[in-house]
Amino acid sequence: MAIPLPHTIQLLEYVHTPPRPAIDDDTRASFAAVLARDHHRCAYCGQPGARTVDHVFPKSRGGGDHYGNLVAACSDCNGRKADRTPEEADMPLLWVPRAPRTDQKRQQAIWRELAPTT
Repeated sequence: MAIPLPHTIQLLEYVHTPPRPAIDDDTRASFAAVLARDHHRCAYCGQPGARTVDHVFPKSRGGGDHYGNLVAACSDCNGRKADRTPEEADMPLLWVPRAPRTDQKRQQAIWRELAPTT
């Protein structure tokens, strides 16, 4: 039995939910979250399958465990960069590390639920 999908939906009552606190680049990040954000791709060479997380500004020199300072890295690049900044190691980042956008992830999940399967 097929049920046709409506073209529009009318809300009879709106439930207000308070906004989630924003995640910014200074928010503390887990290694798993950083690998997921970077899609397990090395931020230095771009190769897929990165399994380590590197501190852009080394932790031993005061770098923190926050989204703006952590990137996924392959073992080779992580070892080659060692206790140096990307500039000192002559290994520029392929992208600027930022906190993941939770609103975008939530919106994608909603669209996946609402999208008709073919």
